[in-house]
Amino acid sequence: MSKPSVVLVTGGAGYIGSRLVPKLLAAGYRVRVLDALFFANGLEQLMKHPHLEFIKGDIRDKPAVEKALQGAQTVIHLAAVANDPSFNSAPELGQSINIDCLPHLMSSAKRLGCRRFIYASSASVYGINAEPFVDENQPCVPITDYNRFKAEGEKLLFELTDPSFETVAVRAATVCGWSPRQRLDLTVNILTASALARGQITVFGGSQYRPNVHIGDLTRLYTMLVQRESLGSLCGTAINVGYENHTVTDIANQVKDIVDRYFHTDVPITTTSSDDVRSYRLDSRRVQQHLGFEFIYSIRDAVLEICEQWQSGKFKDSGDVLADIRYHNVRNMQQNDWSFESSGAVSC
Repeated sequence: MSKPSVVLVTGGAGYIGSRLVPKLLAAGYRVRVLDALFFANGLEQLMKHPHLEFIKGDIRDKPAVEKALQGAQTVIHLAAVANDPSFNSAPELGQSINIDCLPHLMSSAKRLGCRRFIYASSASVYGINAEPFVDENQPCVPITDYNRFKAEGEKLLFELTDPSFETVAVRAATVCGWSPRQRLDLTVNILTASALARGQITVFGGSQYRPNVHIGDLTRLYTMLVQRESLGSLCGTAINVGYENHTVTDIANQVKDIVDRYFHTDVPITTTSSDDVRSYRLDSRRVQQHLGFEFIYSIRDAVLEICEQWQSGKFKDSGDVLADIRYHNVRNMQQNDWSFESSGAVSC
């Protein structure tokens, strides 16, 4: 496949997109973003870039979707009501965005000449799994609607696969690290923010395993999937993308160690019970073997990034970053109207 001239990124102004779009632009692509700007615009500093086209539109709005797809040779579909807590806070909205609109989006992409569709799935589709490491051969056993709809989205996409329409689903681990559209409601990020803002860390449960991936590595992987001439054996399949598998307690201890050293403090850790039973360890050897992809960033890098932003005064205009809706999807959804009539595509 020749190098695509236009890459459409749905939800491209969000947490992942605002780190991904600059990489695609730097790689020489023309990038079109479809997003609603429910959150802060992570692309604000790039809006005048000559190769960036921004469309404020709704992925549930069929004409808007077809307009955004015109001339796009690759689609990276990031837009979603992201993670279980966000989905559970508005299940009907979540279903309308995460699954109901996908048949039109995906089939329209193929009909309008898109050559490759990259779907942001989730490693949470594996649910609870006691295997030492979970690879792509393990069955999906989703335990929530968010997980279930992510898995169903994969099936919808793979059914469209043919030699002229390459498809792949990225089952990403929990993402961590700094982004221009920062989220502090993800495991590593929230533990770090708690240590910085409250001077303490609260661990819920602690024994659950969480696979993690640094946002820098995840966006490097998306860029590589765009750049490849062919997806080869990865076409029509899902790929795991996670680097470090740790218990929540292990992650908290890493956060404490870095924050203590960085700010010369002693952050206490408190453990309390939790009904969150999700636990799995991700095996990502396939993406390494088939793409030659190497993970280069760690949890420690993610914590350091957030500490550096904190030290530089990035959060100084927030009275309480742990309550600020700019950094927490659920709080944003609870305070704002995310109905179809008033909104657009949702950034994850």
